[in-house]
Amino acid sequence: MSTTLFRRITIIGVGLIGGSLGLRIRQKKLADKVVGVVRRKASLQKVLDSKAVDEVTTDLAEGIGRSEIVVIATPVGSIVEQVKSIVPLVKPGTVITDVGSVKAEIISSVEKTLPKGIFFVGGHPLAGSEKSGVENARADLFDKTVAILTTTPKTNPRAFRKIRDLWEGLGIEVRVLSPNDHDLILARTSHIPHLTAFALVAALQNGDESFVASGFKDTTRIAASDPTMWKDIFFSNRKALLKEIKSFQVRLEKITSLIQKEEQDKLLQELEKIQAKREKL
Repeated sequence: MSTTLFRRITIIGVGLIGGSLGLRIRQKKLADKVVGVVRRKASLQKVLDSKAVDEVTTDLAEGIGRSEIVVIATPVGSIVEQVKSIVPLVKPGTVITDVGSVKAEIISSVEKTLPKGIFFVGGHPLAGSEKSGVENARADLFDKTVAILTTTPKTNPRAFRKIRDLWEGLGIEVRVLSPNDHDLILARTSHIPHLTAFALVAALQNGDESFVASGFKDTTRIAASDPTMWKDIFFSNRKALLKEIKSFQVRLEKITSLIQKEEQDKLLQELEKIQAKREKL
């Protein structure tokens, strides 16, 4: 008799996050079998070589048909369509979850399409890298991280517990938020920092590259992230992002005003207050 927590888990999209999740599940021996689904045949051997999954296929029906949990680890712009394609192929009782960094728009759309007996739980591990691809996947990507799970009035309690058990079984702390709260918080803590990093690099003038030191490189490291992925995130979370950009602009204008007015003491106080806040992170 199996002593694992799950019989079969499928990961759709075995890239950095999906691959790291597969490696972690296998490392922790949480499932009898981890199956990967990829789009391109050219990716099959690379995924197998990564050891992120036990087997991999390009056939969606073959990959998900007997799994109790299906994890969608594709870009946020494709998650809703992925769910629609999965629903006719999975067995009753299957729990679908995701790892996308936007929740409200996705969950609102998904909950309108789910038939009775198929469940969805929105998830988002707070882990990542500016690098992409299964070749950069690693089991320790989730060390000392938090996985956010979202709930709505339509969330099935048993399905939620199953996904919570998955993340906690991986040794990852779980926090629970509403989809809207998730998107507002992530706009502040992730999406605006990425947007700002892109903008900082865009502001460089010809020849500035010769004068870029470690501070600029550290601040803009995440601007090396996949542009297509971040385009999808910015648009999917545009409501929360635009709201938080306005709040960010207010804070920036406050510092700008202190510089313009040459209020050195007040500027120092403001910077010290910000420094103290940063040191608590």
